Amino acid sequence: MTELALEAVRQELQHQHEVLLVRLDEWISNMERRLQKPPPLHPHVSIPEDDSVEHGSPDALLSLDEEPIFPPTLNGGSKSFIVEEDRDPSAGLDSYTLAKQQGSRIDTLFKSKTEEASLTAPAQSMTTSLCPTLQKWCSRIVGSLFCEMFFAFVILTNSIYLGVQMEVTASQGQDAVNNEITFAVLNIFYAVVFLLEVCLRLVAFGPRAYFFATSWAWNWLDVFVVTSTWVELLVGLMEVEGSEGLSNSNLRLLRLVKVSRLARVMRMLRVVQYVKPLRTLMHCLVDTTKSFVWSFLLLFLMMYVFGLLFTDAVLDYIFDQQKQAHGQAPDHEQLSYFFGSVASSIQTLFRSVSNGLDWSEAADELEPVGFIWVWIFNFYICIITLVLVNVLTGVFCNSAIKAAERDHEMVIQNLQQNKKDFKALVKNLFRRIDDAHNGLITISEFEKHFDDEAVRAFFESLEMNASDAWTLFASLDADGDGAISLEEFIDRCVQLHGPARAVDLYALKQGQVKLRSEIQKVFDLQKLMQSSKSAQASATVRSRAAAGDLQYLIAKTKSAKSEDSDPHLTV
Repeated sequence: MTELALEAVRQELQHQHEVLLVRLDEWISNMERRLQKPPPLHPHVSIPEDDSVEHGSPDALLSLDEEPIFPPTLNGGSKSFIVEEDRDPSAGLDSYTLAKQQGSRIDTLFKSKTEEASLTAPAQSMTTSLCPTLQKWCSRIVGSLFCEMFFAFVILTNSIYLGVQMEVTASQGQDAVNNEITFAVLNIFYAVVFLLEVCLRLVAFGPRAYFFATSWAWNWLDVFVVTSTWVELLVGLMEVEGSEGLSNSNLRLLRLVKVSRLARVMRMLRVVQYVKPLRTLMHCLVDTTKSFVWSFLLLFLMMYVFGLLFTDAVLDYIFDQQKQAHGQAPDHEQLSYFFGSVASSIQTLFRSVSNGLDWSEAADELEPVGFIWVWIFNFYICIITLVLVNVLTGVFCNSAIKAAERDHEMVIQNLQQNKKDFKALVKNLFRRIDDAHNGLITISEFEKHFDDEAVRAFFESLEMNASDAWTLFASLDADGDGAISLEEFIDRCVQLHGPARAVDLYALKQGQVKLRSEIQKVFDLQKLMQSSKSAQASATVRSRAAAGDLQYLIAKTKSAKSEDSDPHLTV
């Protein structure tokens, strides 16, 4: 009976020893597979800001997003000895995949909420349901290139038509224009087209966005032009049908309405936005208005100060001459014309610096007053023409350059055009290097053309300098297949063009943080593996010691049995 128990204990210990070795092998295999997997980049990982990460503290890194993996144990406790892979659904996924999944979940949730709201909302009327469709239809029409070009052409032709109508009025009289059926038809045509444009834009943008959005000034001008055009047509129609008294009573109103023709001509400035050079000049002109006001104020102050000086000196001279002449008024007509009052002095000073007057004539008139005043006038001309005008020119140029840089639409157009030109240059370079004309550049072809001056100059202009051909080829070969396609060549040249941008530096920083965290995780796993190996060694030693003790007990039991069975030893 004792032998059977001892044999059962021996078999159980041997079985536990084998199971422990199998589990340890599985755990080590799982660790190796886990280390070979791409690092999971969880969006909810938070890197500690303390020194524990930098000094490689295991506790700090283990608390990032997953629990520590414990070594195998003999008992079946809660801490499993097998690494459960993919416990987290996001394990093994990169940040881009996780972001795509999160976006899909958000879209699904939003669609479900929208469907619930549509089901619970009361049924809308037919008129209300038609409004979004009508607005969408009008938005497509207004946003199309054909619509923009059509209305721009109408505005240009209307401006030309107004000029022709005014010329006919000047040469043949107002009656010739009123009696001509062609002018009446054209007036109605332009009025209908302008009204259609306003209605389309009003429905497409909505009343609030149309009257109070970014282009509110142009929109109000359009409304004023359309209203005045139709009022002019109605007044003209009443003049034709009505009596003479009605015509006379509305004559003043008709004259006021005709002022709106100037507004119609001003609409031609709206066409400027479709021509890039004119748009740049117009935007710079509008943006420099503030600088122009202050510059003109400074110029006026200087002319006012010098005007006071010259007026005071000339009046003193004239009064002295009158006293010396004993009441006889000397002839100072030209001097009084130039500097007889503050207003005339300011006018003379302004004309002298704006080529409206030969300033030497005004200076010669100051010679009887005193030679010093002639030099003061010369000093004024020097200050204005050589100093102030140049300073103001520099201010205007600087303001114009900044205005062009602040024009968002123009900046976008410049970037798109520069990118298009850059891609065209890259395509030409690709065709030059591709000797086989198969759409691929090999390392042999690249090395052949690497010493070409034109090719090296192009890469240097892109700030893509390399000491050898292989380094540059490896930089352009994104997929690493040993050949560069046209799309790959263009994309890599665009990415490597110029110095590193802020987004590139930030991406590099984020990559370093993630790499550091993953390296720390590997370090922690290595420590866990070492501790598990130590635990396994201790368990092996304990099992062997237990087995030795068991063998000793068995031997002792056998010796005791042999003593009991031998009667001579008992005696």
